[in-house]
Amino acid sequence: MAGDSSDRSRAATDAEAAFMTLSHDLRLEILLALWDAPGFTLSFAELRKAVGERDSGSFTYHLSELRDHFVAKTDEGYELQYPGHRVLDAIQSGVFHEQVTVGPVELDDDCRACGGRLTFEYGTDYVARIRCPDCGNRALEWPFDPGGIADRDDDAIVAAFDRRTRLVWSCALDGVCPFCAGRVDRELTGRVHEEGACIGVIEQLDRYDEYFARDHPAVVAVDCHRCSFYSFVPAGVVLLTRPAVTGRLHEAGVDLRATPLWNLGFVVDADAVAVRETEPTRVEVAVPDADESLAFTVAESCDVVRETTAER
Repeated sequence: MAGDSSDRSRAATDAEAAFMTLSHDLRLEILLALWDAPGFTLSFAELRKAVGERDSGSFTYHLSELRDHFVAKTDEGYELQYPGHRVLDAIQSGVFHEQVTVGPVELDDDCRACGGRLTFEYGTDYVARIRCPDCGNRALEWPFDPGGIADRDDDAIVAAFDRRTRLVWSCALDGVCPFCAGRVDRELTGRVHEEGACIGVIEQLDRYDEYFARDHPAVVAVDCHRCSFYSFVPAGVVLLTRPAVTGRLHEAGVDLRATPLWNLGFVVDADAVAVRETEPTRVEVAVPDADESLAFTVAESCDVVRETTAER
């Protein structure tokens, strides 16, 4: 996370005040009652009845602490505001109070490394994993909220994981944090050495060794200036976010909508990625599943600069 110490200190103080506002259980009950109400609005009497608070003085005090930020006074009564929705969104995601496990669930998809059947697993570390139990290939791993598990069968959970991961990656590669909307820096980085040089910063980051695409010669490092979001995204994901490229992939027989991330070779295959230049950095991403020999060059800016012929 970027920013100087004074900015972080001020943010911590403001956040502490906001959390203290929500520290009483009655205040959360008020927010939940408004969330359940038609139009997110209730009159004073309706709201007090909904939370079951007999002490009018206590109820009035706690409601007043929420006003002008989490709750607004309107002609109809009290209405849940955007910050209140965001508080409840965080609660409903399940990350604060739920720990669930799923699987391993055998998928209909084959491992691209050995041909064995892939499995989906979700653990109490809040990470969903697509892996091969036969060869140990980690096809895809990414955090996933427990809310994505609720009210879904196994097939729907797997599909939701695929769609949610695409959404997060797309936002990050467009420079917008998918969690706080802050500015995200993007940098093509890798372990490639030429005459003693290395592109990017991966060599200095022990945490990259734990990343599922750690064998890729280059990835995109994404780093939010405002919150703690920081990760590595496979370089091939850039192809998913550029309309001209997605149209070309469709012409070449690659159905991006129907094919999950772990079946897209240009996303998960290490040998589909090659560093062609280092100053400035340019990476070639081949499309092994296309009906024709096809590849794209990705620039340091994470833009696709040209289509090329893949080396088969």
